[in-house]
Amino acid sequence: MILKTLLEQLCQELGLGAVPPVDELKFYHFKISSFDIAMKDLDPGFYFSSNIGPLPKKKKEDFLMLLMKANFLGQGTGGATLGLKEDESFLTLSLSLPYEMNYKAFKDSLEDFANFVEYWKKETVRFETEAEKS
Repeated sequence: MILKTLLEQLCQELGLGAVPPVDELKFYHFKISSFDIAMKDLDPGFYFSSNIGPLPKKKKEDFLMLLMKANFLGQGTGGATLGLKEDESFLTLSLSLPYEMNYKAFKDSLEDFANFVEYWKKETVRFETEAEKS
């Protein structure tokens, strides 16, 4: 199934109205609570990406080590990848699902991805708060 069809079904199920139009880079932007997930069709599969937040200013190296541990074998990311924007100003999470999937698998993958975005938003704030104390 293509992404637009799956998003239409998701929007209908959740009562969210029409699917947002694609941007100039062919991404759909789907708002979930306090963040945006950008989604794109792959051939086959899908790509999800989201900004998590700015990097902590203090103990930046320690935070980056935490991210590397989370990325190792996808243990702390559900198979997604934590990364940085090109200018290293923002933490991101991205996931490629290079295979066809039905609606249930798509919805479950999107929900898992959103949960990891939310987790890393909270973890970034927690880390920054702890770093400020020490």
